[in-house]
Amino acid sequence: MELVNGTWQMQGVSLLDVAKTHGTPLYVYDAQTIQSQIQSLQQAFKGLNVRLKYAAKALTNINILKLMRHQGIELDCVSVQEVRLGLKAGFAPAQILYTPNGVSFAEIQEAVSLGVQVNIDNIAVLEHFGHTYGNTVPLCVRLNPGLMAGGNFKISTGHIDSKFGISVMQMRHLLTVIEKYNIDVVGLHVHTGSDIVETEVFLKGAEIMFDAARNFKNLRFI
Repeated sequence: MELVNGTWQMQGVSLLDVAKTHGTPLYVYDAQTIQSQIQSLQQAFKGLNVRLKYAAKALTNINILKLMRHQGIELDCVSVQEVRLGLKAGFAPAQILYTPNGVSFAEIQEAVSLGVQVNIDNIAVLEHFGHTYGNTVPLCVRLNPGLMAGGNFKISTGHIDSKFGISVMQMRHLLTVIEKYNIDVVGLHVHTGSDIVETEVFLKGAEIMFDAARNFKNLRFI
């Protein structure tokens, strides 16, 4: 966005004219800026087997979702409603990771029926999942690494008191449940928080993740 002759413009278009045409309040997004950020990420991981996913909770505008898809970005969802929007935007089920917290098991069952990759972050839910599906539905498990990181406490999701993820301190219990129900764990997931600026946190999180991965023989991704 730039100021030209006293008028704010985006991609050469007057935002005042856009507001007059469509009325206010009005949200306008700069696709070029979004594409530039995506290209920076893609370039940073060039040559590696990496699949980038957009967190739908940031903005579920259908056109933003379509833009992400056209740029080769996949989707991370926290509700089955976001999953439905993702499918409507044209994402394939295999491109969607569903990571719920505190939802009904019926919502998880719907996600399974839609064919997306389910990511479980709770021992009790994992037991319910195992009892229901056994090893017929490949599963991802969200771990809590026990790391305090993020812009503030409310967006720090990987510390020991967080409700998100199964603590790495519960690994023995986790493996017992997986063995009991013969659950097919194909992925591991860790999220330590938002607005993290310390590189060391990511390195420590990766170390914890790689160490945990040794316990799972069928992993396809982390």
